[in-house]
Amino acid sequence: MRRVALLILAATASAVCDADVVSDLNETALKLAGPPAAVTTANVLALANLAMFDAANAVEKRFAPYRPVATPPAGVQAEAAALAAGCATLAALLLPEQKTAVATACDGMAARLPAGAAGEDARRFGESVAAGLVASRSDAGLTAANRYRPFTTAGTYVPTTLPIGWELQKARPLMIPSASQFRPGPPPPLTGELWARDYNEVKAVGSRTSATRTPEQTATAQFYAAPGFAQFVASIADNAPPSTSPAASARYYALLYAVLVDTAIAQFDAKYTYNFWRPVTAIRNGELDGNAATEPDLAWTSLVEAPMHPEYPCAHCATGTAYATLLASMVAPGRRLAIRGGSDARREFATAPDLAAEIVNARVYSGIHFRNSAEAGAALGKQLGEYVVATQLRPIR
Repeated sequence: MRRVALLILAATASAVCDADVVSDLNETALKLAGPPAAVTTANVLALANLAMFDAANAVEKRFAPYRPVATPPAGVQAEAAALAAGCATLAALLLPEQKTAVATACDGMAARLPAGAAGEDARRFGESVAAGLVASRSDAGLTAANRYRPFTTAGTYVPTTLPIGWELQKARPLMIPSASQFRPGPPPPLTGELWARDYNEVKAVGSRTSATRTPEQTATAQFYAAPGFAQFVASIADNAPPSTSPAASARYYALLYAVLVDTAIAQFDAKYTYNFWRPVTAIRNGELDGNAATEPDLAWTSLVEAPMHPEYPCAHCATGTAYATLLASMVAPGRRLAIRGGSDARREFATAPDLAAEIVNARVYSGIHFRNSAEAGAALGKQLGEYVVATQLRPIR
């Protein structure tokens, strides 16, 4: 997390494009550090953008604030206030010995602002906004220790790699009321027809040696094989609407980063509530579910390696649907939604449901999710995304 934030700020002035400072900071982060693949890194960028948003919006007064802030001094320019807030937020998350490098990099960016914009009033105001935001999130729990306890009996070996995300179920979200706000109901009963349908579908189409999966389905599975955070963060700049002001630009980035963080918290809350087995476990132990329609296959392996966390609900489906739902609310009507895959491949979609449907299919083709779980994840993401659209950083009419 600290390394990513430092790289964001370590860009030279020549690396910064002729855009608003908000886009400059976000573009520089992608160029130097690559797309964040961890919730804690996305959280750093969410907080930096939320601070820039609140500082700039206090000047512009275009949107409902994220947090109440003081009235800026007369004459403060939104762009300068945003830069000061973003730099101060990132500096607050680094080690003390890195603060000199932070100050040097931010001074270089400030020098590119219009003459007289980066005054002391703007700097102090932006820093005060950042300090209040950082303090308000000091107990969010995103960096808590992973205390997952593997299930075993005394003396019996179990795999020793800990699953990821265990600590996030108790973290405090940025924009939704609680981690469990949109928790889906439980997975289907193992003795029922729905379970048998999903089991046999993924067993056939999701196997690494599947004879039924088409080349197109394989390509779709592999397009979404990268970690969801890396994939969606890499697509944020591709979809950015033209900036109309620092507050509007910061709002775009802040909402997208924040919804990724909150979806991660919500989906891990559900995953560790139900602790449901992955297809590779279920199919190799098919005799345990009490369902006569599910035959085991002791050598079955998924096309894509299963992530190290419980199966239900599908995380990629939740994250992608929340992301697409939010994105669709901020781009011009009729503009297609872009998403990046491995090797910088790119696909475009007319609507958020179109993107969500492809991710659902992709995770089944990958062999790492059952269809009901993928659909439950997409439903969680849709609800969460719609809540954020309806309640957060709303335009002032």
